[in-house]
Amino acid sequence: MSKEQQAVARARKAFETGRSKSLEHRIRQLKNLQRLFIEKQSVISDAIKKDLNKSVVGTQLYETLGLEGEIGLAIKKLKEWAAPRPVEKNLMTISDTVYIKPEPLGVVLIIGAWNYPWAVTIQPLIGAIAAGNAAVVKPSEVCVHTAKVMEDLLPLYIDKELYPVVTGGVSETQELLRQRFDHIFYTGNSVVGKLIMEAAAKHLTPVTLELGGKSPCYIDRNCDISIACRRVAWGKYTNCGQTCIAPDYILCDPSIQDRVIEEVKKAIKEFYTDNPKTCPDYGRIINQRHFKRIINMLEDSTIAVGGDNDESDCYIAPTVLRDVKPEAKVMQEEIFGPLLPILSVSGLDEAIKFINKGEKPLALYVFSSDNKVITRMADDTSSGGLLANDCLVHFSVNSLPFGGVGNSGMGCYHGKYSFDQLSHLRGCLIKQLNMEGVNSMRYPPHTPKKLGWARFFILQNVDLGWVGRMVPPILINQPSFTGALLATFYGTFLPPTVNMRHCSV
Repeated sequence: MSKEQQAVARARKAFETGRSKSLEHRIRQLKNLQRLFIEKQSVISDAIKKDLNKSVVGTQLYETLGLEGEIGLAIKKLKEWAAPRPVEKNLMTISDTVYIKPEPLGVVLIIGAWNYPWAVTIQPLIGAIAAGNAAVVKPSEVCVHTAKVMEDLLPLYIDKELYPVVTGGVSETQELLRQRFDHIFYTGNSVVGKLIMEAAAKHLTPVTLELGGKSPCYIDRNCDISIACRRVAWGKYTNCGQTCIAPDYILCDPSIQDRVIEEVKKAIKEFYTDNPKTCPDYGRIINQRHFKRIINMLEDSTIAVGGDNDESDCYIAPTVLRDVKPEAKVMQEEIFGPLLPILSVSGLDEAIKFINKGEKPLALYVFSSDNKVITRMADDTSSGGLLANDCLVHFSVNSLPFGGVGNSGMGCYHGKYSFDQLSHLRGCLIKQLNMEGVNSMRYPPHTPKKLGWARFFILQNVDLGWVGRMVPPILINQPSFTGALLATFYGTFLPPTVNMRHCSV
C-alpha cells in the first residue's frame, strides 16, 4: 500500500469514528489552527521568503491574515451554520417538520497551489474542518520550502489522522487521484483542472475547481485615471503578478493609453522604488521554467515600461506593454507574471464584445465614474466575480462567494460558502402517523375528484410563514388543531362546489 493510500485509509477510518462530527471537536481543531498562525508566523514567513521572496509583512497581509479572519468567523458562526435550517411548507406538509440538515461529506482531498501556498490551501481546509469532514491536504510541490513547513507543522496542531498532509509531485498527486474521495477541491489551472475532473468522474466524486484565466480590466475615459492606474498596478504586480485574479490586461480608448502608461509607471515607482529588484516588497517568479514562459510572451509586443530581467534571480521587472494586438503571444494564455498588456478599444461596446469572445474569466474589473458603464459591464458579461474601481479586494470579503464560471472554475468558497460547499445539505421531512384522511387523495383508486384536491394542495400559493412563527410545533401536530386550520384554509380558498366531507382529518 502506497503512502498516499495509507493516508486516505487513515483519514477515512478516523472519519468513521465520528469524532469530526461534534461541534466541539471542530471548534477545537479550528482554534488549534488559529494558534499555529500566531506561534509559527516566523517559520511560515521564512519559507515563503525562500520560495517567492515575499516579505514578512507581505506574508501576513496576503497569506495568513485572511486565514485568521476565516477561522474566527467559522468559530463564531459554526453553531448557526450547522443547525437545521427550516424551510417553507405547503398545505400538504403543514403539520410536518421540514428542514435542511447540513452533514459532512466524508473525506475531502485538497490540492493547493504555489502562488499563495497557505491562503489557497488552508482556506478550503477551514471549510472542511468546519463542515465536519476529514481532509487529505496536498500542498504544491513547487513551493518546496513551504510544503515542507506545512508537512511538519499541521500534524503538531490539528488531528493528524483526520487531516494528514501528503507531499510530493505529479506521481504522488496521480496516486491520490486514484483513491476514492467524497469531494476534491483543486486550485490551479484549467489544464490540470480537466485532469482532476476526469479522475474524479471515475468515482462520481464532486469537485470544486478554482482556476483562473485572463481577467480583463476596462478603464473608461470617464474616471480618475491616476487612482485607477494606482489600483491596477497594485493588483497586477502584487506577488510579481502571480495571482489568479490579477488584472491580466487593460482595455482602454487609444486617446488615454499614454496617460495610463504614465500613471502605472508612477505607481510602480511609488510602490517598488526606482529599482524594484532591490525592493523587499517585490517578489520573484517561482522558478526558471515559469520565468522563461513569461519572457517568451514579450517577443512580439512593444515594451513601454520595465522589461528588465535576470534569469539567475528569477526576476522580471514590473512591465507595461503598449499597442498590443489580440493575436500577440501575451494574449494567448493567462500571463501569471508581471506583464501588463494594453489593448485599444473604441469604447464600452467594443470592450464588452472583446471580453465575451474569450473564455469566462475568474474576475472582471471596470474603472469608471459612470454607474451606467458599470451596470452595462455587469449585465452584458459573465465572470466569476466583478469589481468596479478596485482590484483583488473581493477575495477578502468572506460574505461573498469566491469562484469561477465556465473555464475559470466551478463551485465557490469563503465563509459560509466554504461550509456549504463541503457539506451535504440533506433535505428532511418528519411526518406523524396520524391524519391519514388528508392523504386519501394520493392513494389508488385515482379519480378526477382526488386529482382536483391534489392540484389544490400542491399548486395553491399560500403564505404559511406565519404558522411557523406564531404556532408551536407541538400544537400544529395535534389533529384537532390542524383540522381546524385546514378548515379555515378550505373556507377561505376552496370554491363552493368542493365538498368538505372528502377531506376529513
